Amino acid sequence: MDSNIMDILEEFMESALVTWVQLFDGVVDREENVMLFNQYMEVNSKSQNSHDRYLRLTNGIFLNEVMRVIDPNPKLEHLYRSGRDDQMLRVQNFSILNRHLRAFYQEDLRQLILMPLPNIAILGQDPLTEAAVEELRRLLLLLLGCAVQCERKETFIQQIQSLDIETQTAIANCIQEVSSVPYSFIHIHY
Repeated sequence: MDSNIMDILEEFMESALVTWVQLFDGVVDREENVMLFNQYMEVNSKSQNSHDRYLRLTNGIFLNEVMRVIDPNPKLEHLYRSGRDDQMLRVQNFSILNRHLRAFYQEDLRQLILMPLPNIAILGQDPLTEAAVEELRRLLLLLLGCAVQCERKETFIQQIQSLDIETQTAIANCIQEVSSVPYSFIHIHY
């Protein structure tokens, strides 16, 4: 584990991207995930530390479920669930997510992904590194790009507009980062 990883995790978990993805917590089907998530408690729990919340994002299951909310008609692939920390299952889950992202951008949005897909080996093998945090950030950027361009984008944009102005601005910057064309449909209310 990197020596300053706890500081990096703390900062990352306070980022606008993480705030945005946590909006899906109530939408993702909890019953399917009870076994795995019982060990982590709820994402929004004030008693839960950044490390535990981060591990929930790096198991690959929650983010796959988020993508299934964004694109409810994917080629459904089996997610690998386990109550223990398993590198191979994480890699497999992130591999499924990468395929879903690539297919959604290419087939549904008819766009090329301009940034490299996240390195699933880095994310899966040791998520508690600075490199893994960067890969997770890239993954969240791609998810955000899907959400604000999909058929249900109005719903997801309304969720973003419910956040504080500073977070909205940071998310708008993230959208510009993930796209080649700046988006103007997220209006910040002052």
